[in-house]
Amino acid sequence: MSDCCNTPNDRGKTTANICPSCGRKAQPVAVLTVKSLAIDHARVNAESSYFFCRTPDCSVVYFSNGYAFHKSDLKVRVGLKETEDPVPLCYCFGYAREDLRREIEVYGTSEIPGRIKAEVQAGFCACEVKNPSGTCCLGEVNRAVVEMKTRTSPAAK
Repeated sequence: MSDCCNTPNDRGKTTANICPSCGRKAQPVAVLTVKSLAIDHARVNAESSYFFCRTPDCSVVYFSNGYAFHKSDLKVRVGLKETEDPVPLCYCFGYAREDLRREIEVYGTSEIPGRIKAEVQAGFCACEVKNPSGTCCLGEVNRAVVEMKTRTSPAAK
């Protein structure tokens, strides 16, 4: 049977978002994000759909139509793919994992999520062009706070 009645978005729909390196499902990301963060942004095809691979141990960050951008192809470190400090958490306001760790060790909690939220509400974020995922970092920051609190709690020591 011919696929002439399918739209281009329907053809290959089940595999378009599968990372060519690790084989895991990836999330869509705006072309603007890829273009903003790729070292050689001229290689970004504005007509293509790009995907962001969230797999921590996969070196591919973005891919589209058989082409991939690896960690080394970006202007920034991709926090969820890094294990050594500084591990970026918030690209708009410059917070890293070590900032969270310091606050939690000293105060038992962190005000960083609240500071980020206030900046976002004031309209000072640029997640679409600064964060490799193209999305707001608050979810990742809040998960990191919970993880850090668990690690630094008296019961964990």
